[in-house]
Amino acid sequence: MPDLKLNELRHAHDPAARNGQSPALRRLPAGGDAAVAALHRVAAAAAPRALWRYHRLFTILVAISLVPRVLAALGFRPAMLTSDSFLYMSEAAKGSLGQIRPSGYSWFLDIFRPLPHTLLAVTTAQHLMGIAIAAIVYGMLRYRGLPAWGACLAAAPTLFDARQMALESYILPDTLYTLLLVAATALLLTKRTPRLWQCLLAGLFVGYMSLVRGNGLPLAVIFAVFILIRRVGWRAFAAATLAFVIPVLAYAIAFDATYGKLNLTSSDGIFLWSRTTSFANCAIIKPPAQLRPLCPNLETPNVKNPAALKIKPPAWSIDAMLNAPTPANYLWAPDVWWRHSKYPGINKYNNKLGERFAVRAIEAQPLDYLRAVGRDVMLVFLSTDRPISQTNMSFTATPHIQSLPSYYASDEQQYAGTQSNTYLVKPFTYFVFLYEQPVYFPGIVFFLVVVAGLVGVIRRWRSWGRLAALPWALAATSIVLPAMLTQSLYRYTLVAVPLACLAAGMAFLKPNPKLEFAADGAAPAGPSPVPADPATANGSPATATADPAADPAPPAASAAPADEPAAPAPGDGDEAPEPDDPAAGSGT
Repeated sequence: MPDLKLNELRHAHDPAARNGQSPALRRLPAGGDAAVAALHRVAAAAAPRALWRYHRLFTILVAISLVPRVLAALGFRPAMLTSDSFLYMSEAAKGSLGQIRPSGYSWFLDIFRPLPHTLLAVTTAQHLMGIAIAAIVYGMLRYRGLPAWGACLAAAPTLFDARQMALESYILPDTLYTLLLVAATALLLTKRTPRLWQCLLAGLFVGYMSLVRGNGLPLAVIFAVFILIRRVGWRAFAAATLAFVIPVLAYAIAFDATYGKLNLTSSDGIFLWSRTTSFANCAIIKPPAQLRPLCPNLETPNVKNPAALKIKPPAWSIDAMLNAPTPANYLWAPDVWWRHSKYPGINKYNNKLGERFAVRAIEAQPLDYLRAVGRDVMLVFLSTDRPISQTNMSFTATPHIQSLPSYYASDEQQYAGTQSNTYLVKPFTYFVFLYEQPVYFPGIVFFLVVVAGLVGVIRRWRSWGRLAALPWALAATSIVLPAMLTQSLYRYTLVAVPLACLAAGMAFLKPNPKLEFAADGAAPAGPSPVPADPATANGSPATATADPAADPAPPAASAAPADEPAAPAPGDGDEAPEPDDPAAGSGT
């Protein structure tokens, strides 16, 4: 973490360190060397000897989680592939901007093109990213004073959930997106007020994240509000704002030069139209003649399992929701309107039509829209435990696309030098399927974690709650946003798991009346104590200064000297398929 100090010299004199805890914290030095100093401290905390001494339990769990990840990399060659995967590979090979989704992930893929076994290199990097996400969750909670077992419990879903590992095995942007989001969050949760360089890096991460998956753009508002709450100063706020705005605006200008629209994609209106297919009634909407072809009752959705539609369960049942046509069924139907409009395809013209119809539908049927959104949010927690199938984010016994069309094979050849579809290598896949069946993050537990985080934010608002509000708000928004913009798939909401676990973990931190914020939002009374540090004997000693905007240091996680609080060291849319792909999802 940015203001972590691993004090080797204190270990011999520190009873807490002798009991297996990390040495005490020390404020970062002022000046431009703060970021470099932070990197040195994190590197020292991540050294093998330090990890084994202070974070033994988490180190063991990481080692165990490597086993199924290695089996997945060996068992599913060259990678798990969906229709979106070929779209990203095509953009990476051609260096073009995508109309359907932003091209930030394609830039990431371009890094691996010179490497042998390109797709394996990508998935290997994504497996390491999954472990890094868990390490950030663990590190932040230990840094805040949570016991090791509690921090490990919060990191366990990301470490061990089979669907998380499956997502890392796909050529899809979600793992990179999650890492950027969690890293930006961690940069702003330091005990002292975030410094300019921390705000700058957080702004860069959020900006790039918005170009990796388009629905990440609204999350920038939450970060901006949080930075203002932490009162970082106008320079740090301006640095964060510019770091976010410059790359996003540059991309939008480049997109406008290519496609004639100042935006990140030409599909947001079409995806929002697909959301309205869950409730739109043209007898109520009364659209003009130009928008009549967009009425969902004028086309037959391309349902993967038509037999399921013949079942007539009670309208209020979960089965009725699961068997009903989804927005994706309408969005990618062979006879969908945008394939046969005046200007066929996903483009500026059709995107505007979709946006106009969606706005009319939502204005005419606001309660029905909210009902559809609420249903999808509920299904995030109720439908994640369904049997494994190709429509879920999981390892499957057959490829997602049964037979690669020539244009998909060509895209893969241009990017990775191979035309291979996903194939299974035994016996590795046997052990992966054996692992996948029982090891997953149950939906009801996910719901309880989200509720626990909210309760913690409310109860601890005057101390830890204001900080925990950031990961909780990001998690909640990441769950609701896909349901509002297109449809909620577990792939989109998996990003909320580490954030919700981080917020829930912070809810169990011990409160300290001396650390509570004043009722009017002013800083707590008195500066936080800063322990003496013999390591600074040859330089300027660390001193405590009263910083009106700084957050105080937390109470010790366990027994430690009264003058030295011990804190341990931390260690888009879905696929756009070909017209006849019945398994396709939707995306933002």
